[in-house]
Amino acid sequence: MTAALKTRPAERPLSPLHRIAARLDEVPAAARKRLVAAGDALADGDFARAESLAAAALPEGASLALRLIGLVRERAGALPQAFEALRQAHLKAPADPDGVRDLARLARRMGQPALAADLLARVRAARPGDLADAQDLAAVLRDLDRCDEALAIVREAMADAPQAPHLWSLLGSIAAQKGDDADARVFHDEALRLAPREVPILANAALARLDVGDATAAKEACDAALAARPTPPQAAALRLTRATAQLCIGDLPSGWADYAARLAPERREALVFDIPAPRWTPDLPLHGLSLMLVGEQGLGDEVMFGSMIGDALAALGPTGRLTLAVEPRLAPLFARAWPGVRVIGHATTSLAGRLRRTVPDAGPVQAWAPLGDLLPLLRGTLESFEDAKPFLAPDPARVEHWRDWLESLGLGPKVGILWRSGLMAGLRSRRFAPFEAWTPVLATPGAVFVNLQYGDAEPNLARAQTQGLTIHRPPGLDLMQDLEGVAALCQALDLVVGPPTATTNIAAALGAETWIVSANPNWPALGTTGYPWYPTVRAFQPDGETWEARLEAVARALAQIPLS
Repeated sequence: MTAALKTRPAERPLSPLHRIAARLDEVPAAARKRLVAAGDALADGDFARAESLAAAALPEGASLALRLIGLVRERAGALPQAFEALRQAHLKAPADPDGVRDLARLARRMGQPALAADLLARVRAARPGDLADAQDLAAVLRDLDRCDEALAIVREAMADAPQAPHLWSLLGSIAAQKGDDADARVFHDEALRLAPREVPILANAALARLDVGDATAAKEACDAALAARPTPPQAAALRLTRATAQLCIGDLPSGWADYAARLAPERREALVFDIPAPRWTPDLPLHGLSLMLVGEQGLGDEVMFGSMIGDALAALGPTGRLTLAVEPRLAPLFARAWPGVRVIGHATTSLAGRLRRTVPDAGPVQAWAPLGDLLPLLRGTLESFEDAKPFLAPDPARVEHWRDWLESLGLGPKVGILWRSGLMAGLRSRRFAPFEAWTPVLATPGAVFVNLQYGDAEPNLARAQTQGLTIHRPPGLDLMQDLEGVAALCQALDLVVGPPTATTNIAAALGAETWIVSANPNWPALGTTGYPWYPTVRAFQPDGETWEARLEAVARALAQIPLS
């Protein structure tokens, strides 16, 4: 940890290691020597030696040593232990703003943004003129959907630093989260003008381009950022963003190649698999293989990628064997679809701030693969989707049960409806139309609506009732947990309408008539005007329209369905 670490380019916040190095003159010479050696060991990846040397600097350099121990533990993935060391450092020097910043950064990484916001607010109150603190606090508040507070902080900081590109970029991301796409584009363009080769600026601009459906410009921004020497975590994130852009354009080979970055270990959000078997690679022939495929990403993606299982079985051939590990709620549906496949549930836990997926009952297999790893092989071209067929099948007895109930609701097409995902934090909330925008659809004369919205739908259902819009609740059905029941109900309905969620994917995989109302970036469309994964989906794509205009189009289409 040399003196060179004390310097930094203008307007860039110091890293935790830089901040520790900048304070070395405050400790006795012996402790300073040990801390420098500890920093060098950390840089070499020797975590055990780094922690031992930092601990040897106690008690003379107590606060700095504890902070360095926390940083070593963080780099080693021991996040709770890292937080405890940083907390102890803060107790030793409660007035040290760097110690509070370290705690805030780690709290944010551990999924505690509210705690991070509280800590950063304390630092900002003590050091109101620090630009980096303003950026960090505004970013956390944005992530908490406290966009107005974040906006106020950014504007205050810009009064002193109007040419700070990262503030303009942050302003753009806040505007995007609020749904102000035109303003977001302007703010990101200004950030790019000020810093045309800054990796974070380019990365944020790429995301903003995707939000407005300009996938070509998003790809160009990713290309420029990847050429600007990003760090490994930045490069992985950029490749994933570029994958989305390429798939939106319809460039499947390039898109799937970059999509591999979803599981890059450099990404803190990446799912980690803990499976005691070799991971399958494309150079290992599938024919005759005993293979386990493990579901990944969200529940809807597990269903959508499940459309490849039939092709995977054909590739394995009669001497091959397939084990399928899926979200446990999906296991009965998948087992009914492929009787010759061993279908089991996977389990996911959080360890050291990372999601880890295991398959407790895997049994012996020759190789395993995340389900998405087969995409380049089995879905490498649009032509490979041409024979897409329904592949799930519900319990026939439960379908009849729901048909009887639907018949009791009277005449008219029975339409299952939902309007949001179960995860609505941050930018995801703008991917779904507000419930009020669905009013023209719900007011369609003659249609009989049935609730398929899982989670806490009661406030919206009650609001619709006060407007004279009835949405029938399926009695006794847990729409979140009982996916067998949900599948049976979807099969019994005349139509299912909603955004891309687990429920609409299940309905489409059954072959039920399904209308999917999408937002940007709509990568599952793969550059088409439809939804290639399923043969019975009608896609209502963004195409520059507002939610209100798109849902008016849904209402007009629904009005054309015969009432009988």
